[in-house]
Amino acid sequence: MFLSRIVPLCIATAFTTSLAVLDLPNAQPKVDESYWNKALDSTWQGLIRRNIQPYSAGAGLIHRPKSETPGDAVSEGVGYGMLVSLYANDQASFNKIWEEANSSMWGGCYYNWQMNPEGKISGTGAASDAEEDVALALIFADKLVSAGKWQPYTSAKLGSGYKTHAQKILDCMWSSKQVTSDGILAPGAGWGGYSFVNPGYFSPAWYKIFAKFDSNGDRWNTVVDKSYEIISKSPGYSMGMVPDWMTPEGGWVGSAGLGYNAYFESRAFFKDAIRILWRVAIDAIWFDEERAKAFLKNALTFINSKGGAKAANFYQIENAGELLPADDKWFDFNNSKDKTTWRYRSEHSHLTIGMWATAAMAVGEKEDRIAFSEEMGKFYEGGDFFGKSRDESGALEDTLHNEMYFDQFLAWFGTSMMSGAFVNVVDAIDNPKAATVGDSSSLSRTSIEAVKRRLANSAGIKVAHLDGAVLMSVPVDACWEIFDLNGHVVANASGKDFFWKTRGQSGIYIVKARSRSLVYSRKISVR
Repeated sequence: MFLSRIVPLCIATAFTTSLAVLDLPNAQPKVDESYWNKALDSTWQGLIRRNIQPYSAGAGLIHRPKSETPGDAVSEGVGYGMLVSLYANDQASFNKIWEEANSSMWGGCYYNWQMNPEGKISGTGAASDAEEDVALALIFADKLVSAGKWQPYTSAKLGSGYKTHAQKILDCMWSSKQVTSDGILAPGAGWGGYSFVNPGYFSPAWYKIFAKFDSNGDRWNTVVDKSYEIISKSPGYSMGMVPDWMTPEGGWVGSAGLGYNAYFESRAFFKDAIRILWRVAIDAIWFDEERAKAFLKNALTFINSKGGAKAANFYQIENAGELLPADDKWFDFNNSKDKTTWRYRSEHSHLTIGMWATAAMAVGEKEDRIAFSEEMGKFYEGGDFFGKSRDESGALEDTLHNEMYFDQFLAWFGTSMMSGAFVNVVDAIDNPKAATVGDSSSLSRTSIEAVKRRLANSAGIKVAHLDGAVLMSVPVDACWEIFDLNGHVVANASGKDFFWKTRGQSGIYIVKARSRSLVYSRKISVR
């Protein structure tokens, strides 16, 4: 039944229309494609709801709600947001992120890396990973325009479109010394390079795209070769790992001045470094790159020796293959004065599963792909975020402790690789291929679709109890919240349907679904 005909605040401020993930048929490996594409759609809506809409300063940017400066925005988030909105087929959000970055962060030759919660630039200089991610997103957006899938767009601030600004960024990466003359990707403009690098920034597949797009494209081939040369010198190469920071010759650089991700004196495969799996896996899948596959085979062999998908985590390099110290907690963000928000650095989560999963997708067997998909399924409860609403295991992997920014994006990238959605847009349009049939696991439940069809035309909240889950439906798009009897929100989502994985929870719960004009409410019993 519905309680009232009103427009609730959560809808007025946070309601968005659900969009389909970009559909370009491709021959990439896939697992649980339909299941994960629905999750990608929903979790992107969650990022909009949590990380964009609540903020008036820098309106339109991706914000970090739990960073060391809560509510700030960084250029990394511009790149990530543009990539995700592109693959979510959301041109409106893509344009908003880009336009606001052009207005408030563009410094003439790169995006300044940090804006404070008040909307002022607090970190000047470039972050090279952001620059390359924005450039790739613009190149792919231009391709979607040329194919008639997106509409042409010109930045009001810059007076240029996607293609022109992509070329500007690529030229500036060289002129501002984000790339050295011999092809080393420095972590910033004139910062590092010969003295130290962040190998988690290396994106050889991007550079191959740039080589074909750039009017001076040959220079990017040297960056491809130099990136693999440096990766091969990593002290963790035999395990398929790199440190967060290292010298181009493979030496340790310590952590002075390199930020909180230079953990363990940069002798660990931690939060910066783990992205190398995703970035190199893309090159293996898009371009069949042998150097990428060799590195990823080392990674997959290592993680399988530790237990496979269930062992996805951060690892030490100097103390080869050991987990990070079990009692080491984060104090740098999530409110350093509030102990209830602290978390462990050792992390088996949607973030680490998503990144290690890319190695399985690139060089693994069917059983590897299915294992990672099912493990990721334990960290997706059917709502609009990756992760657990509550973690009763004591591992502190839940929405109170997670960043709800970096972890969401890395889970999204890994999952989009599993579903096959993260494609080479240029190649998929220029050289269309028949879509391959992917693998399926226990996550692909045809019974769910059958239940949805039965509930589709009913009024009010309809409920169906499935194995370890509850499927709830209303006739219109809505914001969902589930409350326990103490009034605490235990899960939320958006859309017509909410597939809530109960994860062993039991008891009486109140379910509310708020649409633009109605509020639905129902009490459910979970056993």
